[in-house]
Amino acid sequence: MNILSIDSSTGRLSVAVNQNEKLLSETSDYNSMKHMVNIMSLLGQALSRARLTIKDIDVFGVNVGPGDFTGTRIGVSVIKILSWLEGKPAFGIDSLDIFALGISYRNISFITRCLKKNIPVLIMPCLDVRKGEVYFAFYNLTSEVDRGSKYLARIGTGGRHYFINKEGKNILVRNCDLKDLLNGLTANGVLKIPDCGSGYRNPEILIGGNCCINYGKMLSDIARQNKIFNLDKKTAYPIARHLNICAYFNAVRKVKAKNLIPVYVRKLVPFGS
Repeated sequence: MNILSIDSSTGRLSVAVNQNEKLLSETSDYNSMKHMVNIMSLLGQALSRARLTIKDIDVFGVNVGPGDFTGTRIGVSVIKILSWLEGKPAFGIDSLDIFALGISYRNISFITRCLKKNIPVLIMPCLDVRKGEVYFAFYNLTSEVDRGSKYLARIGTGGRHYFINKEGKNILVRNCDLKDLLNGLTANGVLKIPDCGSGYRNPEILIGGNCCINYGKMLSDIARQNKIFNLDKKTAYPIARHLNICAYFNAVRKVKAKNLIPVYVRKLVPFGS
């Protein structure tokens, strides 16, 4: 299965081509915000390096946000057109999901060591959504998955495979309240995720995402004062190679490709309201 995805949700534009879970090529522009100008050129380069044409692509993917308003809409529009022209499915992937996979890949050795010791591991991608607010969710990793489970993706190392599953709903909170909220959710060493029945005793929680850019000191203080939190400052941007893997597992699980609609944290309020 050949997958092509675009991530234009931040100032870092990236396009990648995968064959199943294997990366074939990736192109990026980290130095400008000229996504409208550069996106088709990067797409052509990615296909050329993968030695494929657009006709060879079986599945498309795009980051639908939350992210930059204009950039996200550009990527969504391009993928919509390509999907329609080629008659191939396209999957819109949430930024939090892409970050969760990226954090998992970067920390696979740490995750493996913890799970071998039966220590629960949770991923907490955290987004800076402006207006002094952060947006996050929790994902757990398990070595087994129930048939029919809505797992996000599977990662593996050394012959072992782990499944990433989302736990609970997305949470929006003011940045000044994040520390108190997390301390409340992890009281007595037990993580209790809102809207989830069971808790996780003495887990290891990996925090990453673009909050590390503007709120790095605050997150470092949280990790220093509450030892179950671990900060991954290097997974600060979503990238298309991880988006491809999310799209691939959507196709594998036969998820129905729906309308590609950008995700916004808040409802849009018309001018003058």
